[in-house]
Amino acid sequence: MIAYLEGKLIEKNPTHLILEVGGVGYSVNIPVSTYSNLGETGKMVKVLTYQHVREDELKLYGFSTKPEKGLFELLISVNGVGPRLALSILSCVSVNEFQRSVLQEDLDVLTTIAGVGKKKALRLIVELKEKLGKIDLGVKKDWEEKEAVFVPAQDEAVLALVSLGYTKPDAKKALERVTKEVKEVLPVEELIKRALKYAR
Repeated sequence: MIAYLEGKLIEKNPTHLILEVGGVGYSVNIPVSTYSNLGETGKMVKVLTYQHVREDELKLYGFSTKPEKGLFELLISVNGVGPRLALSILSCVSVNEFQRSVLQEDLDVLTTIAGVGKKKALRLIVELKEKLGKIDLGVKKDWEEKEAVFVPAQDEAVLALVSLGYTKPDAKKALERVTKEVKEVLPVEELIKRALKYAR
């Protein structure tokens, strides 16, 4: 099992990156939150990884923090939640906000996540509430959000939405609605979170 990779960041976008380690390029799937925390291409970075093995495929999933990786592993333990939906959840809400939403049974927040309807949200609460209440994911329990890093991100947000399963026209329409409502420049992570409320 590959626990982490440390090497040169060759390529990055909101849903995956390529990391060169010892002359080998590793393709790693990531959530938008990890993308926001990565440095510039060409620099050395360390990515925590989860190796997902199936009969027909082997994929690497990467995270910039231990709480992200810990929540990912918890999510894929839930019946009906695979790696793709787990990444979508991490892309839509922070570890902090997800933990708060499950512990407080906040269906309004959970059902805004792409791919999570009321039935799935209830399953997440039932299967994870006790676990999230007992373990320490390494995030503050006062539910304070850290300040977002602002970057120009319209095209990257479209790419991320397409990677999450939406058509390019639908992704663009959702982002247009967001930009009409919010006049300020938003980071790619925030753009995607807001657009996912419309890209149904």
